[in-house]
Amino acid sequence: MIQKFRWLCFGLALVAGSASAQTIESFEWLPDAAGSVARITFNANVRFLRQAPAASTATDLAQLSFQIVAAEDTVQLQTVEEGKRLKAIADAPDIDISYVPVARAQTKLISVRLGAKALLLVRQGSGARTIDLVFNARSAIPEGPKLPDMAEAAAERRYAVVLQSAAGGAAAATPRIPAEFQNYSVYTQSPAGSNGVGYELMLGYFKTEQDAEVVRQRALRTFPTASVRSLSAPPQVASAPVTATPLPAVTPNPATAAVQPKVEVNVSDSDGKGIDLLAQGQKAFKEDRLQDAVDAFNMVLMLPPNAYTPVAQELIGRTWEALERPDKAITEYELYARLYPQGEAIDRVNQRIKAIKGAMQIARAPGATKNKSDKKRLSATGSVSQYYYGGQTKTDSLVNIASGIDQQTLTRTNQSVVVSSWDATGKYETDESITKLVMRGSRSDNLSSASATSTATQGLVSAAYVDYRDIASRTDVRLGRQSAIGGSLFGLFDGVSMATPVWESYKLDAMIGVPANTLINAPQQRLMGVMLEADNLFEHWGGNVSLVDQTTEDISDRRAVGLEVRYFGETVSMYTQLDYDLNFNAINAMTIQGSTQGPYDTTITMLLDDRKAPSLQLSDALISSGQPSLSTLLQTMSLSQAQAMALATAAQARQAMVSVSRALSPKWQGSVDFRYSEVGALPAIGNFQAQPATGAQYNVSLQLTGSNLYSSRDINGFNVSLLNSATVNGTQLAYNNLTGFMDNIISVEPSIRYYTQVDNTQTKVSRISPGLRVSYKLNNRASLMAEGIYETSQTDGPTNHETSESYFFYFGYRYDFQ
Repeated sequence: MIQKFRWLCFGLALVAGSASAQTIESFEWLPDAAGSVARITFNANVRFLRQAPAASTATDLAQLSFQIVAAEDTVQLQTVEEGKRLKAIADAPDIDISYVPVARAQTKLISVRLGAKALLLVRQGSGARTIDLVFNARSAIPEGPKLPDMAEAAAERRYAVVLQSAAGGAAAATPRIPAEFQNYSVYTQSPAGSNGVGYELMLGYFKTEQDAEVVRQRALRTFPTASVRSLSAPPQVASAPVTATPLPAVTPNPATAAVQPKVEVNVSDSDGKGIDLLAQGQKAFKEDRLQDAVDAFNMVLMLPPNAYTPVAQELIGRTWEALERPDKAITEYELYARLYPQGEAIDRVNQRIKAIKGAMQIARAPGATKNKSDKKRLSATGSVSQYYYGGQTKTDSLVNIASGIDQQTLTRTNQSVVVSSWDATGKYETDESITKLVMRGSRSDNLSSASATSTATQGLVSAAYVDYRDIASRTDVRLGRQSAIGGSLFGLFDGVSMATPVWESYKLDAMIGVPANTLINAPQQRLMGVMLEADNLFEHWGGNVSLVDQTTEDISDRRAVGLEVRYFGETVSMYTQLDYDLNFNAINAMTIQGSTQGPYDTTITMLLDDRKAPSLQLSDALISSGQPSLSTLLQTMSLSQAQAMALATAAQARQAMVSVSRALSPKWQGSVDFRYSEVGALPAIGNFQAQPATGAQYNVSLQLTGSNLYSSRDINGFNVSLLNSATVNGTQLAYNNLTGFMDNIISVEPSIRYYTQVDNTQTKVSRISPGLRVSYKLNNRASLMAEGIYETSQTDGPTNHETSESYFFYFGYRYDFQ
């Protein structure tokens, strides 16, 4: 481990190259989240669209779709595959994500592979640059309209719902009954004609078949084979007697020891399987095998409801307390309180909820004394990867000329590049602080003959910094190449930043440094920025106000104020950003985006975005003037003239989108996307000719996604997209597939796209592109990947006919260390 950390330190000094940005900045567990949440943070504003399979289906292979709203060119034009991995935590599996950029694709895909099947809910994060993966988050999914009342009178009990049938002893595989069904009777019975072998898990009772069908539709989320059954005589629900068996005392947490109650739980052996599992859990608890205890109590909770279900519900909360997971303990205790408001343990459970919440509030208070363990931990995580990219194009052209038809054939190698990437984090933790050393970047070596006239090797560094966090004061200091703190600050910079709480719900961020990703080579650039951020100012609300000042040769290059307002709830999120440039007295960027998750795995997202491209700054005038610096430019014109030139260089770019997706059945999802985009005209300025506006462009995309159609791990996407604008009409048909074999050791991703368009000059273009990507896990750390794409296109115009064939491929490896 020490050698890994030294390697990181050496590498940090070695990679001082030019800057670039990978699309994914980080992937990490959120330590303070309620539940198990893994957050993907991007180097771009993104908008989550949908996931497959649906959130109500347990899976170990998934895909999430998103759109890049705004990003630097290095992100928009990225072609290199990215991958990141997280180790399992107590209640969530290993996660491996991979992102393969696709040129010209508006919808981007990230593949998610899990170490074990789990319920996964994907949603927009708390900001415009994050997407969250939430595990076992059924409570975060709205359950739809009010369910019908249960039929109370025996004469009215005409229908029931068969949740699940089993021919043998498969009770342990039964999912937990959702809390929304707590007001119905749940019972088991032997199937007709089975001679007592197997069981049927029933939910009742209902007056009409329509009422039963409403409940069946809701139950399909958890029980995909649920059906409605007509009853001739409703069975009686038996209750089991309970006798006393003591529960071992939970090891007291020093913060809550004063209010820790003594608990005794009563059980009997009238239900063999439930009592056996409960005894296993109690034994594991006593022997301090706490994770084994959680597993045993969970197995009791997955049995058909019986006398031991509420007992296990309480005990699993006690076990999470012993594991020092108060968030999980509260979740389980509150579920007990909802399901069993008259239960034998309700007083104890309410006492524990109150005690834990009180302890958590005390622990969060400024100056709170912590129990110091004097533990020091050194760790290193990350990955290295290397890929070879190759490709070639052959073009045949026929051109009408005065003397006849001229034919030309051109064959060229498009690329031959080796790309090496690294992503490494070293961490040193004590009870007082956390120090991290982070390094991310890539290096490309051009092996083609074109390297004689272009840069053969490029070093691309997207992060290289040291981060120190003082736990008591919650102050962060970061030094090196890093992403801007947000607000009105864009891109990467080399410098120092600091974040520290200033009041109970406020945090102050400050930074100073040199821009690392500049559109032009402006000399002597400096930037400073401050941001006041508020979280939980009101319930679920937050935001920030920021000020940035950037100079070039001591001339004010960019001075802007930014405002962000965000709402982040369990099912609804909204994000608004405004950037106003004080030098130009103009709005630089304005964004509103939001998403909501509704019943039946419905996701609705929207986006409105209006911005300058490139973003406003005085040095934009150097692009069209050809001058080497602002000081030289201002010798030839006034400041107002230079501002007018910079403003004329930036186009007005607008886009809007609405996307709706929902589950059509347990295996099928449907979605529709409506997109609008437009880029304004640019006047003739300096060395630039006038550029006409693109005009409004409209795109409608229909997507049908099938999951687990022919196996337990397959995702199939069928897409039709229609493009319409003043100059071109286009249609695309696409199919993509992701299938995992041998417990996801091998994954295969075939795809095919057909695109055709006709422009206003009656030139027709047709293009078909089949492709195949394969990945193979050598072990938990090493993987091999390869992809090949073949494309053939044909262009027919009034004066020319052209056909071309292209193929592109890459192959390589990725190694994760931790």
